[in-house]
Amino acid sequence: MRGLAYYLIILCGLWSTCSQARLELCNRTDLVLMVAVGYDTTDDRTVSEGWWKVYPGNCEVPVDVALLKGSYYLHAESNPRSTMPDDAFSWGEEKPLCVQLADFRIPDGNQCSADQIAIQFNQVDKNWRNSNKIDIFYAKRSYADRFETQVAGIQRLLSMLGYDVGDEFGRLNENTVAALNQIGQSKGVFGLNFDQLFPVLEQLIAHKHKLDN
Repeated sequence: MRGLAYYLIILCGLWSTCSQARLELCNRTDLVLMVAVGYDTTDDRTVSEGWWKVYPGNCEVPVDVALLKGSYYLHAESNPRSTMPDDAFSWGEEKPLCVQLADFRIPDGNQCSADQIAIQFNQVDKNWRNSNKIDIFYAKRSYADRFETQVAGIQRLLSMLGYDVGDEFGRLNENTVAALNQIGQSKGVFGLNFDQLFPVLEQLIAHKHKLDN
């Protein structure tokens, strides 16, 4: 494990039929997460799929299938393109499964081809009749609600662009508002439209990295 410690809290709600079983991931950290999943199939294979980008405060449903055998696997890591080196982490240490650098779906994640690598996933055992919701938290940094988490995520990206947004992340201060107004005027994004702000800030960071290199 790289960087700071963090943990998972698993919350469950009963569903009426197995066809509704799904895996929902909620990012409660202030980092942009890249997620890969694995799940057992009825023919004793383990499918691995990725990557899903989950912005701070958001939830995604990367897998919407009946998890008939009740076992699935999760790997989460900070997006290296939008994370400071000191904050980088990778979660998974129990089961190796095959992945690729680009988006992938591997029918048998236990058998890697030449263009694939094996990385560590953690196994989560759940009854397939449950709605499988996983909240990913950062143990060292926690926020009161979704809004604070989203604001903190925006502030981390702004700081990577060189903006001074203060040290108390999660609170919408004057410096943060001024930085967002400046970016909004040039990119046509106004207000706290997080669905638009996160991709725009990532694009600006990628452009900055390209210029720096």
